[in-house]
Order: sequence, then C-alpha cells, then structure tokens
Amino acid sequence: MISSSKIDIFNKKGYFVVKNFLTKKEKREFSETLIKTYSNVLSEKLDKKSIHKIISQYEKNLRYDELYKAFKKYCSNQVYFRFSKRLTSLSKKIYKNKKFKVVNTGLAIGIKNSNRTSYKWHQEKPYYKDLETIHFQFPVIGSCSKKNGTMSVLEGSHQVGFQKKVNNFKKHEKAINSFIPKNIKKFEKLFREKFVNLGQRDLVVFSQYLIHKTNKNSSDKVRFAANIRLKIS
Repeated sequence: MISSSKIDIFNKKGYFVVKNFLTKKEKREFSETLIKTYSNVLSEKLDKKSIHKIISQYEKNLRYDELYKAFKKYCSNQVYFRFSKRLTSLSKKIYKNKKFKVVNTGLAIGIKNSNRTSYKWHQEKPYYKDLETIHFQFPVIGSCSKKNGTMSVLEGSHQVGFQKKVNNFKKHEKAINSFIPKNIKKFEKLFREKFVNLGQRDLVVFSQYLIHKTNKNSSDKVRFAANIRLKIS
C-alpha cells in the first residue's frame, strides 16, 4: 500500500497522505464510537447532525470540563488501539527494523468562533522530548478541509531538526498549549505553507520534526480529527 515514492516524499517534505487508508468499517467505528461516547458523557441525544450544534453550544457556554471529560473518554477507547496495528505495519515500511508502540491518542477539535483547541505553529518533538515518534491524523466525522480548519504544514521544515528554543503559548487555563519555535518567522519564509486536505477515509503521516498547526474553522460543523502517535524504538 505504501510505495517507495511515498517514503521519498516523507523524507523530502516531512509528511504524506494515503488516500482511503481507513476502511469503511473503520471509519464507521470511529464516528459511531465518538457519537456514543459524547452522548453518554454529556447526557445528550446526539447523531451525526446534532453533534455539531450541541458541541458548539457547550463551547460557547464555557462548559469546557464536560467537553474534556468526553474527549478523554473517547481517546481511551479501544477503537484507537485496534486501528494502531495497521499504523504499526505502515510505519515499518518507513523505519525498517524498528519496533512501535502507541504512546498517545488524541482528537483535534475545531469549533467555529473558537481557537481554544487550536494549535499554533509547533513540532511534536517538544511534547515528547525523550522519545522518537511518528504521527498520524485522520477525520472521524466527514473530512478535513481548509474551510473547517484542517492542519497546515511548512513543507520540508522537518529538515531543521528539533527546535529546543520555543515560546509556550496558552490562551488560558482550559486551552491547549503550543510550543512555538522562536525562529518561526524565519521558517515561514524558508518553507511553503501547505493545507492538508483529507477526504473522509484519508490518513496523513508526519514527522515529529515537521512544523505544523491547526487553522480557523469557518464552517458550521465541528472538525473532529483523530491523532495517534507511535513510539519508535
């Protein structure tokens, strides 16, 4: 499934996209589990249509703790770990003779008129300083597009290596934190920004050193993108 040309792209640009990597069954399992988990934790009757409005209302009403509880519950679901076995097989084609283990699972959430859960330019490495990792992201419901705030990358920026000098930006106590490279202005001039648009079953694979961020969601639907990070040893 992963050709040598994909690996060449990974080495050159720091990432690549695999079209339709998720099976229809896997996609359905991730989305149905998300809706069921959020319904149970929030005590709401949610479906693929209503979840966008309800989550947006919770965000608007500052009900962050309830949203975080649902987020944590979902990210610990076994659906992630079952799927990670396929990611391990994919990773072995990139890093031969290496072993892989799930180190973290997550959910990148983009909500209209909110940047609380949006990451500014950063690398993954500062979050996992003592580990070598490889990273994956894919849509849980619908797709990821420029309109709904999909991630963008500075193509080839992984070549600069680990940027230890960073500014830790956090909007407030209930927001995520971004380790922004202090030389980010320089890197924005050196490398081209590219929006990573993902179809419903697409997967993006990227390096721990790739500089990337999430963007403003200008759509009325919440962007749910699952993240899986594997430790390389």
